[in-house]
Amino acid sequence: MDHSLSRSKIPLTICYAPADVSPLLIVLEVAEHSSIAQVLASLPEPYFSEVKSQLLLQSACAIFGKKKNNDYIVSAGDRLEICRPLKADPMSARRRRAKREHKSGKM
Repeated sequence: MDHSLSRSKIPLTICYAPADVSPLLIVLEVAEHSSIAQVLASLPEPYFSEVKSQLLLQSACAIFGKKKNNDYIVSAGDRLEICRPLKADPMSARRRRAKREHKSGKM
């Protein structure tokens, strides 16, 4: 018997900031006991086509700023944050910034 049709829906806020565009923040109804992977696979196309095409398998996700695995089961009222890959390594960027500030005498 397929119980997926009888599962109740819960509200979930999805937060995503595409490159060079205003951040998206929408509330969706998702099936209760859905994993992050299931939520990502069911995202509506016009808003999340970039996520579905590029980031579905490699996206990092967080619930209220805490990193979660794709098998994490979401709860009613959660805010699922879809993180883009970093453009630069944070440690390398910090070293470059410190070196630049040191040369300019700001340190």
